[in-house]
Amino acid sequence: MQSILEEFARGNINPDVGSITRGSHYDKTMKALCENEDKLSSELTGELAETLKRYTDLQLEANQITNVDKFIYGYRLGVLMTMEVFLGRDNAIFGEEGK
Repeated sequence: MQSILEEFARGNINPDVGSITRGSHYDKTMKALCENEDKLSSELTGELAETLKRYTDLQLEANQITNVDKFIYGYRLGVLMTMEVFLGRDNAIFGEEGK
């Protein structure tokens, strides 16, 4: 069983999925990425086509792992910041009392 933070980061529990704004930088980048992948896929055959497919699959998996790790780190950092505010400490990580 995965942690709640991992499930949340993967979108398995999500209060708002959100959307991609048409014409945004992200939208244009993703379209260009897909067009280039399609062009490469149509030109490659056999082992090279399989290599490209494995490469893109592994790249997606690596991005997912990285995004989950960054999300969890950021979430924990936010909780530590909140702890410092409520505990009145300048540094909750090292336990130094606020002045």
